[in-house]
Amino acid sequence: MSRVNKKHQSGFTLIEMMIAIAIFAILSLGAYQVLQGVLRSDEISAERGNALKQLQRAMVFVERDFQQMNARNNRSDDELTAMPLQAGKFMFDSDEDGIAFVRSGWRNPLSQLPRSSLQRVMYRVKDSYLERLSYVYLDPTTGEEPKRQRILDNVESLTFEFYDQNKWHETWANKKALPDGVKMTLTLKRFGEIQRLFLLPKATVDSNRSDNEEESSS
Repeated sequence: MSRVNKKHQSGFTLIEMMIAIAIFAILSLGAYQVLQGVLRSDEISAERGNALKQLQRAMVFVERDFQQMNARNNRSDDELTAMPLQAGKFMFDSDEDGIAFVRSGWRNPLSQLPRSSLQRVMYRVKDSYLERLSYVYLDPTTGEEPKRQRILDNVESLTFEFYDQNKWHETWANKKALPDGVKMTLTLKRFGEIQRLFLLPKATVDSNRSDNEEESSS
């Protein structure tokens, strides 16, 4: 009877305990790695989702401005800046291409604000940010600083092309009219190259338009 009782009372050996601990450690390590992978995947998905939302918001700004582009010359003694559409490499202190134009449709309910419903805007890349610059008044005075909005980050390059007479041009030099369309090519760190095409309102500068007509909503 004593031998039977001894047999029933015996526990795990040291080797068995060590094997059990090793197996538990391996399982725990595997579970931890799986958990870390899931958390990292969620983090990457959230970052990419936020980046995509930022890109979509930026394109709303750009599309709204380009689709309401107005063939209105800037009042300036400089022949280049007097054009209705100015664009080129390093223009407006851009690290890449820069572009400037006047857009219509700037809301001014019942003309209550002391400004026009037209707005001069510029786009450029500065320190890897796509920036939108705008002025309160159409013809800013010398030294007036524009309002600056950073609407997109991680921008590696920005170029513009202009569609006119059934072909694309890398530059735009027409002093009286807008092109039929603009191609905007962005290279982003997260998404690579992205192209957007904008069909522009076909209009020419009206040289007979009076100052009062232009500023009627001021």
